[in-house]
Amino acid sequence: MLEWLEHGLRAVVSFLLEPLTVVALSLFSLACFLASVVVASWAVRRLPADYLLHPLDTTEPCGRGALIARNLLGSVLLLLGFLMLFLPGQGLLTIVAALAVMSFRSKRRLERWLLLRPQLFALVNQLRRRSGHPPLLHPAPADSQRRVPLEH
Repeated sequence: MLEWLEHGLRAVVSFLLEPLTVVALSLFSLACFLASVVVASWAVRRLPADYLLHPLDTTEPCGRGALIARNLLGSVLLLLGFLMLFLPGQGLLTIVAALAVMSFRSKRRLERWLLLRPQLFALVNQLRRRSGHPPLLHPAPADSQRRVPLEH
C-alpha cells in the first residue's frame, strides 16, 4: 500500500543527490542569500525612526494593481524568508522586509511584535546605524511617555 510513497521518496532522494542538483540548489541558495541581504537592508533603512510609535491601525492607500503587485512580491519574500530560516540567508530580516512590502489586516501588529524581539531589534538598529540612519525608537512603556532609542 505504501509502495508508491517509498518509490517516490527514493526518487526525490536520488534527484537531490545528483551533482547537478546539488550545484543548482547551492547557486539558488547563494542567490537567495544575496537578494535577501539587499532587500532586507533596503526595507529596514526605509523605515522611519518613529515607525514603531505610529498607531497600529493605519492603512496605506494604493491602487488595486499596486496592492496585488506588492502582495505578490511580499509573498515571494515571505516564502524565501521562511526557507532561509533553514537554509543560508537572512531569514528573519527577509520576513520583516516581506511584511513591510505586503498589505494585509493586522500587518502593523505583526511587524511590531517581530521588530520588538530584542535580538531582531538590535540587529535592525545595527544595520540602520551602519547605513547612517537613526535607530528605530522603541515604544515607551504605558506608564512613561519617553521615546528613546533602545541600544544593545
